[in-house]
Amino acid sequence: MLLWDGACEVHETITTERIIQLKMEHPDALLIAHPECKAPVLIMADFVGSTAAMLKFTQESNQKKFIIATETGIIHQMQKLSPGKQFLIVPADETCSCNDCPYMKLNTLEKLYLCMVNEKPEISLSPELIEKAKKPILKMLELSKNI
Repeated sequence: MLLWDGACEVHETITTERIIQLKMEHPDALLIAHPECKAPVLIMADFVGSTAAMLKFTQESNQKKFIIATETGIIHQMQKLSPGKQFLIVPADETCSCNDCPYMKLNTLEKLYLCMVNEKPEISLSPELIEKAKKPILKMLELSKNI
């Protein structure tokens, strides 16, 4: 029984209406989207790819302007890798609020450091669950080699 299919709240807020508005304002921009976006957004996209694939695409493309359908955290890296290009994030709503994931922002270098030093919090998993969880992680790493 599938009780919850799961979704990323950031990608769920990205709408075709906002994209159409941006495309009308910037007809020379390519739309690139993260695969966690809704199907209508992916259909409209000129490129769909993981975070790493999106970074590589914008870096290698001759295009100078991109509409980005994903979490805003990627914009800094895009600007750093391609300073002469313009990156427009698809706003989450009519207030143009950013698509920031509140959960990703809870992670900090200090918390990671303390976790590594203290080896806490510890998460205990059964060997069966570890083996099941390993499959998608290995598949993701295998796919990332082709980027």
